[in-house]
Amino acid sequence: MTFPQIIFFALLLAKTAASLALDALNRRETLRHARAVPAEFRGVVDEETYAKSVAYTLRKNAVGRAETLYNAALTLIFVVALIAPLCEAAGTLLGLTDALSGWARVWREGCVLVAVSLVLGLFDLPFDWYDTFRVEAQFGFNKASLKLWISDKIKGALVGTLIALPLLWAVVAFYGAFPRTWWIWAQAFFVAFQLLLLVVFPKLILPLFNKLSPLPEGELRDRLSALAERCGFAVKKIEIIDGSKRSGHSNAFFTGFGKWRRIVLFDTLVRQLTPQEIEAVLAHEIGHAKRGHVAKRLVVSSFVGLAALAFAAWLLDQETFFTAFGFEFKPGRMFVPALLLLAQIAPLVFFWISPLSARISRRHEYEADAFAAEAAGTPDALISALRKLHEKNLSNLTPHPLYSAFFYSHPTLAERENALRGNAAAPAQGNA
Repeated sequence: MTFPQIIFFALLLAKTAASLALDALNRRETLRHARAVPAEFRGVVDEETYAKSVAYTLRKNAVGRAETLYNAALTLIFVVALIAPLCEAAGTLLGLTDALSGWARVWREGCVLVAVSLVLGLFDLPFDWYDTFRVEAQFGFNKASLKLWISDKIKGALVGTLIALPLLWAVVAFYGAFPRTWWIWAQAFFVAFQLLLLVVFPKLILPLFNKLSPLPEGELRDRLSALAERCGFAVKKIEIIDGSKRSGHSNAFFTGFGKWRRIVLFDTLVRQLTPQEIEAVLAHEIGHAKRGHVAKRLVVSSFVGLAALAFAAWLLDQETFFTAFGFEFKPGRMFVPALLLLAQIAPLVFFWISPLSARISRRHEYEADAFAAEAAGTPDALISALRKLHEKNLSNLTPHPLYSAFFYSHPTLAERENALRGNAAAPAQGNA
């Protein structure tokens, strides 16, 4: 066994074992509190709803364990046995040969990357279907028909292809034009493309999947408009999205930036919360923007992406890495295999830094909560909204701290209430 293979197997085994151990801890912690509503949550959920949330958590936990093993097996098979043949087959089908150069090669290499990625993506469908039509449907969340689900997958693949192709073509072109510094130019292009998507997404992409309509005049619109003006948050539109045609879960978000910024509310959210509570939720979202969280995350992700591309640039000259996974090493011709292999291996590495990412995200949530409470003059409306959202979404109220440290980007309900009321210092772990 070669050194690259040993590293790959070690990373895959470590991530799989850790994921299963964390699932087991979370299941045990959930069962430990399952008999009755914990004292701190009485008045938040009734016994029936709490029992249902426990059952939902345990069901998701069981499916998650199966999916962890399934994904580990797929990654092993892809990297060891499938990626090299798939890459070769796609290249042959699309006419990619060593004799090709210039834009013809750029075009075909980009198409090979997309084609192989689409084939690999097909293996995600079984669990996606099961989660939608078995787990979510069992607990009353799924509202999508099979026809809509299939339509979403087809449209998602087409949109993803249209987005991915120019990105990949650009990266391949940069590699050809700047063999030593291509990764810097590629990351600069990625950042510019991300900013463009922030503007294009609500106008061209989101309407392909959902219907958006202006928020009708009335108390809610007046409240939200006044809040945005009071916070100095320029908004072009406030819209309702028909999220209920797919799911009973609720959410709110803003998209775009500057004069293109717009607020989007799920119709489920509007039905579940009072105007005052929706105002508090929106104030929280505005808090993310006013505290610079979006820009900070973009900067951090840019540096992480730059580091990943720099590693890819170094990897291109490592013959043993490619031969270990079944590729014939051809100097100057390993760009496509390198990206495909890294796409499979990178999650095995990033898993171990996810607690740091989650910790930063939770800190941002506390800051956004504090902004919302300050904007409203009281934390009561936000606390009331958070309680309802946790109840309606059957959120796990008692996650294991170590599990939440890895997987939860939001603090628990109890932690957020304590922080909002100033009763305790905001802890590091949290719940979604």
